[in-house]
Amino acid sequence: MLKMKAFYIFSSIVLIFFALVILIFALKSHKFFKTLFLNAFIGLSVLAIIDLTGKYTGIFIPINLYSVCGASVFGIPAVCGFLVLQIIFI
Repeated sequence: MLKMKAFYIFSSIVLIFFALVILIFALKSHKFFKTLFLNAFIGLSVLAIIDLTGKYTGIFIPINLYSVCGASVFGIPAVCGFLVLQIIFI
């Protein structure tokens, strides 16, 4: 139980760190909203494409609150992370 709680705390800290890195890059690009919107759009598009082609490839990423939030905040790296986790645990 203690190991699982430590894992959740550590993963939350890592996710917050990467979210801040994305926000810093978006602010430095001087196109804050465009960068965030484009990142979210591309991440959600890739998530939808993988979901639609799951019947043919055999790799499914369940569409739920966590996958949608991850894809919209972190974009393609989050979707790639979901794919790696899906391939490892199958």
